[in-house]
Amino acid sequence: MSASNALRNFLLLLCLFAPSAWMIATIPPLWRDADAYVQTTENPLIATFWGYAPAYCYVAKVPLFVGERFERWRENAPAAARESSQPRLTDSGIWLLIVGQHLALCGAAFYFIIAVSYFFWVRLALAMAWASNSLFYTFAHCVGSETLGLILIVLLVGKGLRLIQSRGEPRWKGWYVYAVILCLCFLSRSLNLGLISLLPAAFLLSLMLNRAAARCASSVPQRLWLRRLGARDLRYALIAIAIGFASLAMASYATHGVARKTRFHPHSRIGFTFLWRLQFLEDLSPDSRVALMRRMAARARSPRVRQLIELREQMLAERADMSSGPYMQRAIELYGGNFHWEELDRGLNQMALTFLLPPSLEILNAAREDLVTVLKSPSTVVSYYLFATTSYYFGHQEEMSQCAGLVTFRNSHADQIALLPSQHLYLHLWQGLSYLTVFIAWLVLLLVFAVMARRRRTNMRAIAAFGIALTAVGFLVFASACLVHNLEARFAVTMWQLLLLSLFLFAGKTVDLFARPA
Repeated sequence: MSASNALRNFLLLLCLFAPSAWMIATIPPLWRDADAYVQTTENPLIATFWGYAPAYCYVAKVPLFVGERFERWRENAPAAARESSQPRLTDSGIWLLIVGQHLALCGAAFYFIIAVSYFFWVRLALAMAWASNSLFYTFAHCVGSETLGLILIVLLVGKGLRLIQSRGEPRWKGWYVYAVILCLCFLSRSLNLGLISLLPAAFLLSLMLNRAAARCASSVPQRLWLRRLGARDLRYALIAIAIGFASLAMASYATHGVARKTRFHPHSRIGFTFLWRLQFLEDLSPDSRVALMRRMAARARSPRVRQLIELREQMLAERADMSSGPYMQRAIELYGGNFHWEELDRGLNQMALTFLLPPSLEILNAAREDLVTVLKSPSTVVSYYLFATTSYYFGHQEEMSQCAGLVTFRNSHADQIALLPSQHLYLHLWQGLSYLTVFIAWLVLLLVFAVMARRRRTNMRAIAAFGIALTAVGFLVFASACLVHNLEARFAVTMWQLLLLSLFLFAGKTVDLFARPA
């Protein structure tokens, strides 16, 4: 690498890391409420058993262990007998974790932006636009598995883009790397299962675009060339489908393989998650609610699932506390007590499928309302959400006892954390841009990109297909989340992230077409 290229890369990295440096110096580490606490303090096998994605539970332990050892060395304290085999939470460990997340985000963003454009000044403009949005950086500054998922998605898109725009036959090494990143995405967040369709959708859409262009081609050689491109896209789509399912199998094997010799049996807990979606029942009229619950009870495939549905209806009639805890305590009694949590989870899964296959009109309406709410909201809502989840500690201190001595919480209170976004201009730079506004800008860029590619007689159909697939997959991931859970801002992060990545992709490629000689 020449000295000029090294200097340019350094400037890009400096631009991308500048918001991280500001956050590290200004804002205490954020927390994804009790979920982050379980992921960092519990044995990963236990956390996985209770439905948490395993990757973050294992990866986070490394900086936490190093930080704890550093604290002991600094205090010159002997290694005392421990109540738990897991490293305790320390400021040093948490800061190591946060700094590591920021560095990983910076590296992933650099990897993506380098693939988007050939020109340094375009890359620098994209890096400045990236750095202006606090969405990525607030998640990098937060303890919780969504952060790892966000970073891995940026890497996945960067690698997918390199496979898409490869001029020759992609090397198998590239496919292998993509498969590993995809597998880690599955292990970092359950919602990332939707990413399995990203590359297949891109190649299949490229195939359709090339075949449509072949029908309109004016010469036989051009028609034959476009058909060959279509055949290549079909071959790549089949490879991408095979890699997707292989990555899914690898993730499942890794999750179950680690726990195979223990009493823990990782399993799906989508039914437990679905309990939050059922909160929409409280908004229905009594007659509509009773009619819906009776229909679902009649559709249930087993008496126990019918009992779970009837228990929900009974608690609603009693005006009991409808949060997950009280319901689970009463539901476990139907299954014989605390030694039968797996059986209860299977029953809850079946109950969720009873409501969702096919989804009732009431659930579709509730999901649609949540979806419309997020489409009208800016990305800053997702960023502010992390400050609210950090404040969760102050009402649940016994539940998160190890956090008491951490810099985020000691000598602080809930209002102080909640007011942080309003005190810093950077955190609401994108406040005026809703998802629909950015989506309209994305449509305009896509149109300009297509027109420029046609004028330059450059085949950019694969790039266009990949950008469209990014936005479509992100939207479908969030829509599926709305079906199984009530509205939470964190579910929108993947939809926002993939839209912005697609937007940056079209912006960079469009400017490249303008700037490159005809």
